[in-house]
Amino acid sequence: MKGVILCAGEGERLLPMTLTTPKPLLPIGDKPLIDHTIAWLASYEIHDLFINLHHLGEMIGAHLGDGSRYGARITYSKEEELQGTAGALRAFSQLLDEPFVVVYGDILTQFDLKKLETFHRAHGGMGTLVVQRTDRPHDCDIVEVNTDNKVVNLHHAPGDFSHGNLGNAALYLLEPQILEFLSPHEPADFIVDLFPRALEAGKRLYAYESTEELLDIGTHARYEEAQRRYS
Repeated sequence: MKGVILCAGEGERLLPMTLTTPKPLLPIGDKPLIDHTIAWLASYEIHDLFINLHHLGEMIGAHLGDGSRYGARITYSKEEELQGTAGALRAFSQLLDEPFVVVYGDILTQFDLKKLETFHRAHGGMGTLVVQRTDRPHDCDIVEVNTDNKVVNLHHAPGDFSHGNLGNAALYLLEPQILEFLSPHEPADFIVDLFPRALEAGKRLYAYESTEELLDIGTHARYEEAQRRYS
């Protein structure tokens, strides 16, 4: 597998910290968040990494370099204008030639990717979305599934419980063929654009429900919680 880490966001909810430091470089314990992410991916032998940059992106590139000191090979894409979560894949489309994991750059986790890969291969879909039961539907995308864990619809935040309580956990395992559903130029979001287009074309997406921690550090309260755990 290969890995995509989405690092272009401006981190508005973490102002003023993100005025001078991009979210992936915020310290968690004794090292930046992105170092935790790269170490986690490396523990599953994911060394080919693709990172999109925008807000203070030069700081991320300077910190990580070519990835060699992490045992990784990093390919960057500099977005002059934000391309959206899914649109970020367009720059790497010729290189994402095998199944790849997508993780958001503000997620701290030690998620078991082997279990996710086993589920994904057993179901044979074009993509698997990690979902978790939520009591905050207003704060996350809701993934609607049938009894076979097949995704039947996606509902962009803010939402309510009318379509269930499975929240998008911002971790995906995708097949390269899903890139066919990216628009050639316009920005694109996974939940609003890419995944719905794949479903409309009759492609299968599945939801992998998990209780494993995927800690979003994107607010001050959650960042402070991550700091307490790793201090």
